[in-house]
Amino acid sequence: MRVYLAVAEAGALLHGARKLGEPLSSVHRQIAALEAALETKLLIRSRRGVRLTPAGERLLAAARSMAAAAEEAEAALRTKPEPEIVERISGRLRRWESMRTFLALARSGTFVTAARQLGMSFETVRRQLSALETALGVTLCTRSKAGVEVTPAGETIAQAATLMEAAIADVRRKLASLDRRPEGLVRIATTDGLGAFWVAPRLRHLFERFPRLAVKLQYRPHEPDLLNGEADIWIGYSEPRSNSLVRLLLGRIHFVPVASDDYLARHSAPTSWEDLAENHHLLSHTYYDEHVDDDSDFALWESIIRTSNNVRLDTDLSMSLLAATVSGLGISLQPTGVLDHYPSLRVIDLSCKATAQFWLVYHEQGRSIAKYRAAIDACIEIMSQAGLR
Repeated sequence: MRVYLAVAEAGALLHGARKLGEPLSSVHRQIAALEAALETKLLIRSRRGVRLTPAGERLLAAARSMAAAAEEAEAALRTKPEPEIVERISGRLRRWESMRTFLALARSGTFVTAARQLGMSFETVRRQLSALETALGVTLCTRSKAGVEVTPAGETIAQAATLMEAAIADVRRKLASLDRRPEGLVRIATTDGLGAFWVAPRLRHLFERFPRLAVKLQYRPHEPDLLNGEADIWIGYSEPRSNSLVRLLLGRIHFVPVASDDYLARHSAPTSWEDLAENHHLLSHTYYDEHVDDDSDFALWESIIRTSNNVRLDTDLSMSLLAATVSGLGISLQPTGVLDHYPSLRVIDLSCKATAQFWLVYHEQGRSIAKYRAAIDACIEIMSQAGLR
């Protein structure tokens, strides 16, 4: 957004590059990436410079608005860094809430899912959408029993909302970077298993060092949109690809087949993979299928799950899979780290040790913000203490 604003206001790629102090090739690349992400042309190049398309004009207006908000915030906080000043600036940002609600609805396809993601009630989402449609004078989506379908006008508004979302997230990061004290809310998104066994039990050490921090631990089986502010930090099993995100390999977790004493009392332990597939009740996690290309043991386990008629449970919730295994429902793959917590679980000797890498991911500006820097360092320390690095 910063690069686009500089080029659009300068009227030429070269002048924008000079203003930013960046190579012309880098500016070319960033503008192209922005156009690709938005799936629209923003600039028309000529020998005289660049001319903005209608979409480019709309983006320039949004970029200027966000830049003005950031400059006002920075100036106010430099002269009078008091809570009411921050609240006044944040109030401007909160006026985008109805747009954010529509964007969540457009992405999820249902009111129920959007409400759950936003932490709102169904009625609040419906009310905000209705107010936005009234304010804009257009129908943004049509409703049906299957969910919602975004109208052409809604598609245009969703593109604008995506730009606003990214710009607001950037403003909020700039606001946060002005405060050098590690205090305030940090949103850590992770899987339910990593959150329950490795993150939450060790947060006490973070609060002992930084008592003015607060953590919102969010369940995310897949990487949230960190660039647009869905979370501040993500700990998960897949490596992100965006160049604007910092990714750090935190460690590796080993998975082994396990069953409870109760299950093994009713069924003899499998002696081979064939015995497992033909004669035992199996419990599956969607994670296995997503990582068959990463590990041969995950691939073998998933091939058995696909062909077996004895799958009793398939879930994307690690804690539900664990609870079902402990209850004696069947055999599943579990991280070796949970075995110390459940003495009734036994490892099945099938020469299987599937390995999964997991990552700490945050926005490139995260290190400049005190509260995020404290949380990032704590996460690294947490995993080191757990023996996972």
